[in-house]
Formats: sequence, structure tokens, C-alpha cells
Amino acid sequence: MTSPSTLTAARALLQEKRISPSELLEEYVQNIAAAEPQVKAWKRLRLEDARAHARALDQKLGALRELPPLFGIPYGAKDIICTAGIATEAGSKVLQGHIPDEDATVIKTLKAHDAILLGKTTTTEFANLGNPPPTTNAWHPGHTPGGSSSGSAAAMGARMALFTLGTQTAGSISRPAAFNGVSALKATYGRISKTGVYPCGRSLDHVGAFTHSVEDAALVYNALSGPDPTDEATRYLPHQPLSIRSQNDYTIGILEDAYFAAAENASLAAMMQALAELRGAGVRVVSVKAPRGFAASAQAQQLTMQAEVASYHAETFKTRGELFDPSLQAFIAEGLKITADQYLQAQSVRNDYRIAFAQAFAEADILVTPTALGTAPAGIGATGSPVFNLPFTHLGVPTLTVPVGFSPDNALPLGMQLIAPHLEEQRLIDVGCLYQQATDWHLQRPAVAR
Repeated sequence: MTSPSTLTAARALLQEKRISPSELLEEYVQNIAAAEPQVKAWKRLRLEDARAHARALDQKLGALRELPPLFGIPYGAKDIICTAGIATEAGSKVLQGHIPDEDATVIKTLKAHDAILLGKTTTTEFANLGNPPPTTNAWHPGHTPGGSSSGSAAAMGARMALFTLGTQTAGSISRPAAFNGVSALKATYGRISKTGVYPCGRSLDHVGAFTHSVEDAALVYNALSGPDPTDEATRYLPHQPLSIRSQNDYTIGILEDAYFAAAENASLAAMMQALAELRGAGVRVVSVKAPRGFAASAQAQQLTMQAEVASYHAETFKTRGELFDPSLQAFIAEGLKITADQYLQAQSVRNDYRIAFAQAFAEADILVTPTALGTAPAGIGATGSPVFNLPFTHLGVPTLTVPVGFSPDNALPLGMQLIAPHLEEQRLIDVGCLYQQATDWHLQRPAVAR
């Protein structure tokens, strides 16, 4: 059989007892065998452990009338997310051979849901600069998969898992999703626990998932989101599970600002065609002028990130700095020069722009931009620009990337980025599902996938 197109489809097969967890797992083991030699998405695979877990779930399956949403679902986790007893090296010589004693909160949660961990996916060093992994784009080996969640996005694009975990501090969930033709929800900052995840920028880091559909994204989000007493950012946000609704009474605002002028024609054309599909489904589309200050917000994000990266690695940099890749060494060295006054000014910019940006939602329920400048750049030595993701990561608002077609120039995937106010993930799920009911871009498979 061909592996299920989505997590939702796989769950239905399991629920109806038409496939066992072991049989489902073997579909993805075969997919990995077919695609991994080219894509190189995995830092380490744990297939025998996954098989043992699947066999145990086979025994449980018959007694369960209603399966937990992620029961028996094979997934991968970015190699900055701690896994007890499994090496977590964050793409760095600094952590070479490091085996955590405890799982990250998100891994504990997925274990409780009986999801099956396939292994750890590649990342740039500490989800930052330097030492790009050998991972290639799922659609073309000569192009980047994006980063820093390189392996998680490429593994999904190549159909090697039913969901994968990634992180975003600048654009590392949204952009790789677009480059590999998959969906990805970056929830509101603090919706998903970061405990047990190596930090990049503590006030900017988001944990999220790559999925094949928006409906799948809701399932994973519902499992992972919620308060965690060990992560202060999650403590006071209400738990709001997402539902799948056929709701089209939304207004989408095309975010107009000179900041987005660098978008390639193919990227803009694909977004406009996607919006035409949504108009046809009953959604209203308007133009919305962004408050002035996108560039300043992006610059403040970069300064904040650099200062927080430097602060986290400062002691290691002093004692074992030579273990970092030269580009990350330079990034940390510059970050250590940032003054407290500069850092506080950047936070003032963030607070001011958060207030100003909220006014854009007076005209529209959801805002839209291309996810990236265009398709994945050629070569794997760089991961592409996060310029269209920076302001929204900086503000901590939820975003959803969905595939919207392929460039006529190089046949690589293109993505559309939907943006909602704080805590309004449901709006994104509603519109994303509506779009994917009308299109099938999210079901396309690259040549490397079975």
C-alpha cells in the first residue's frame, strides 16, 4: 500500500482496525529506506526501538474503542529537543555524545499519547548559524530544505513521517515548511512548552510541528499545547483546543508594506491564486496597510536573538569556544558586545510594535503574506532568508504556512503565510482547512517519496 497521505487518514485506518501500528510503522520505514539516502534528514534513527514500541501498541489496539489522537503515529523530533537515553547534540561539537537523562516536555507528552518516535532530525548548530547539515530539499537535491529545522521539514516533504517537531526563533518552522511543500502551525509564543529544548533566543523560541495537512496540525497542537509548570511562558495562557470547522465568515487582509516588495513574482502569484480559491469558498479578501515599522521590528528581533544566543553560550564560549562553527563563534562574539541599553531598546520596539500591529486586525480577522521570498535557494550551504517571518516571530503571534503550488521556473514548492492575533489559532485552522478542502497541493508527493 502507499503510505497514508495524512495523519488524519492514518488515524482513521488505525481506529477502524484496518492497519496495525506495526504495519503503519513499516510503511514509513520503507519510505525512509527509499528517500533518506538522498535527503539525509535524520541525525539518528531509532527504528528497532520504534518497532518494539509499535508491537506493544499492537497488543493494546484491540482493547481500545476510541484511540488517542496520536496513537501509533510515527514522528520525528529536531535534534535540539531532549530525548532521555537518546543522544541530543544540537548539531554541535559542543554536545557531541551528549545523552539527556530526561525527555523534553513535548516528548513526554507524545509518549503519553503513544506516538512512535522514529528518531532525531538534523538541525543547524544550536538552531542558529553555522555548520549546515547535509540535508537536501525533498523536491530537489540541489536546493536547501531551509533551516534551522532542516531535517524535520525535509523528512515531512519526503513522506518519511506523519509529523515532525521543529522550532522557530526567526523563521525556522514557517520557511522550511514552504520550501518542502508541507503545512506548519507556529502557535502563539508560550502555547507549547519549551522545557527540555535547547534555547536559541529564550524570549523568541517557539516549538511547533510540520504536518501534511492543517487538520493534522490541529491534532498535534491539541496534544502539545497547554500549561507546563516548568515553563513560565505557558503558565497563564488558557488551554484552547482547536476544532475542525467549516467556517468561511472571515476577512483576510493582504498585508501591504514596502517590506514585502522583495517577494518574487511566482510567490506573489501563487498567493493571489490561493486567495482567489478562498474567495470562491466565501472568504472576503481586502488590502490592509501595515503600521509603519516592519523593518524596525525585524532589526529588533535580530538584536534580541543575537544577545540571547550570546548570553546562553557565554560560559561555553569562554572555555570551549573553538568547538563552535566559525560563523557561530562570530555571532556570539558580536552578541556579547550588545549593551543592556541596546537590548532594552529592542524590547521597547517590540512592545510598541505589538500595540501598533494589533490595530491591523481591526480591518481583517487574518493577515496574509508569502511565507518566503520565493522557492528554496540553490545549494545547501545557506538556508534562505527568514525576512517575511521575523516580525511575526518577534511579536509572538500565531502563523500558519500552507503549500500553494509550485514555481513555473523551477517546479519547487511555494507557501502562503496566514497570521492571526495572539491566541487566535482557531482562525488559522478554519481558513487553512477551508483552503485545503478546495485544493490538493498538500497531498502532492515529490519523486523521492514512495
